[in-house]
Amino acid sequence: MRTGLAFTAGLLAGLWLDTTRRKARAERQHPPTGRFVNADGVTLHYLDRGPKTGRPVVFLHGNGILADDWALSILDRAAETRRCVCFDRPGHGYSEPAHLHSSPAAQAAILAAAARKLGLEQPIIVGHSLGGAVALAWALDFPEEVGGLVILSAFTHPTPRADFIPFMGPAVPVVGPAMSRTVLQPLDRLIIGPLVRHIFAPNPVPESYDSIPPDLLLRPTQLEAAAAHTAALIPGVAAMAPRYPDIRCPTAIVAGLEDRVVDPHAHAVPLHDAIAGSTLHLLAGTGHMPHHARPEAVLAAIERVERALAAEPAHAAS
Repeated sequence: MRTGLAFTAGLLAGLWLDTTRRKARAERQHPPTGRFVNADGVTLHYLDRGPKTGRPVVFLHGNGILADDWALSILDRAAETRRCVCFDRPGHGYSEPAHLHSSPAAQAAILAAAARKLGLEQPIIVGHSLGGAVALAWALDFPEEVGGLVILSAFTHPTPRADFIPFMGPAVPVVGPAMSRTVLQPLDRLIIGPLVRHIFAPNPVPESYDSIPPDLLLRPTQLEAAAAHTAALIPGVAAMAPRYPDIRCPTAIVAGLEDRVVDPHAHAVPLHDAIAGSTLHLLAGTGHMPHHARPEAVLAAIERVERALAAEPAHAAS
């Protein structure tokens, strides 16, 4: 028995050291390329591109990834004519974790404070997947500070998801952090490739995604943040959904009809029904990542919201 305990302890120590080594290597390979801002005591990393004129656009990535998701898809084109800011959501990328602020509403409060510090007045918020729920919370809780919304493949309503449960483990106090630094690492390295392919399906994973080291996404703090945000998602949208009719800003909703992660008929369609004046675009042959598979459709959605905002003063005068 003593030998078995010693072997287990040695194995866990080895895994812990290997995780530390891999984390350091991934951060050397892919250091932060943006800037930092402190908001409500949380330091956030963000990319800031484009001219500082016109209506700014804020991009919020989905769960388990980082702001580079936008840099590898539509950021360069979007930033040709407008200021674009892409945040690493709390605990993701190079943003600090905010362990007591995991719900969409709590994340939105931190990000709204950051936007104020950066002088982003009434931006258009583009939110993908879980980031879409955060964007909706931002519009609900700070309506005067949001110009418009573009919601991509977002989880917006409290539908049962048993598949969320395995990803919540790292959020369990004490046990979760220990697991995320040891036994989960080799398991997650086995599944991350198939998982990414599933998220993109039926569309291919772009070759540019190879530039993100998998070990960067598997850092313990990122696993723990993603787990906590997953655990808070369903109760968070359950609280928000009855309030969606209160959203009055121009809103464009985009989703792939072949999305295997978030069913558009259970989320995008009822969101469109709830928000008066919103537009809905369901894209054939497109999965959960429309900003990669159909970038022109997402850029067009941003432009539709911009046009609607530009027309508001003339409409009010008439």
